[in-house]
Amino acid sequence: MRAVFSTAALLFLTTIAAAQTSQSPLAPPAVKSAKPAGTVTLKVGDKAPPFALQNGDGKLVSLSEYTAKAPVVVIFYRGFW
Repeated sequence: MRAVFSTAALLFLTTIAAAQTSQSPLAPPAVKSAKPAGTVTLKVGDKAPPFALQNGDGKLVSLSEYTAKAPVVVIFYRGFW
């Protein structure tokens, strides 16, 4: 009886594990994106091209404002909140 129960439990758990996807349910859906025309591919150590983005307060901030003061490390990350 124990062997039958163990086999059934193992089969059940294997079925559940196989049905799950590798993507977290909290992550946004994966989107296939093509490179837009005119994109620049950078490698580690390359200098970033000039750009400007809005900060958290909505003020436009350019990279050149900061590189004029000191060296800058630019990191892009995907935030989900």
